[in-house]
Amino acid sequence: MTIWTLGPAGTFSSEAAQKLFPNETLHYAANFDHLFSELEKNDTAIGVVPIENSLHGSVHEVMDCLFTADVSLWKVHDVSITHALGAQSAEGITRIASHPQALVQCRSYLAKHFAQAERFPVSSTAYALKLAAEDSSVAAIAREDAIEKQGLNILARNIEGENNTTRFGIISKKDPYPDTQRTRTSIVLHPHEDRAGLLHALITPFKVYDVNMSKIESRPTGQQLGEYLFFIDFVGTQNDPRVQKVFEELRDIASISVLGTW
Repeated sequence: MTIWTLGPAGTFSSEAAQKLFPNETLHYAANFDHLFSELEKNDTAIGVVPIENSLHGSVHEVMDCLFTADVSLWKVHDVSITHALGAQSAEGITRIASHPQALVQCRSYLAKHFAQAERFPVSSTAYALKLAAEDSSVAAIAREDAIEKQGLNILARNIEGENNTTRFGIISKKDPYPDTQRTRTSIVLHPHEDRAGLLHALITPFKVYDVNMSKIESRPTGQQLGEYLFFIDFVGTQNDPRVQKVFEELRDIASISVLGTW
């Protein structure tokens, strides 16, 4: 079994992948585009990616890749996230480096204790630690054990905000869990045209057929300014008669792409 996640080792993604697949060797992607391209090449490869955070919302880059790639979401796993701040010393810090998600999740702490420091987004928490090890003016937000492994001092613990949880998705071309019973579905709606009352028309079928829509979020199509896709999660699967009724009505006003059932 080939398991891909966002690298390098020491990221929260790698921690989640290790928990989910403790007996497998992890392969690390440089970025999400790289990860999805590897999954498209190999029918048996599995990816572990962050899809949503309780404080910061959806990981848009992953959602966009799910929409465009020939890969589906099959299962989710929620992980409690704890962040710490590490540096060579507490003196002379002018930049706080980390993955953009971590920087946002720790915004309240940074505003209180490092209001004047530049927030420096990088590709991963592991890379942020490398910068901090090389430059005494940089502090890094990362996992506590990763900070210690890098040989840095821990300046603060539990800086992530209250109830910080990230939902990781298990993705692949083919279903790695064919016998699993699933209860939720993620879709993308691409409206045929923009018009007054469009959003109301998109959500009305869920109300009419009593299908619980748990999330709706708009994202630019990337084709034209003001043109949007609608990412929706709901309780139910395509085998449910009520969901089939919802899809029948939605197809009159939008194309439907199923990201996965989990």
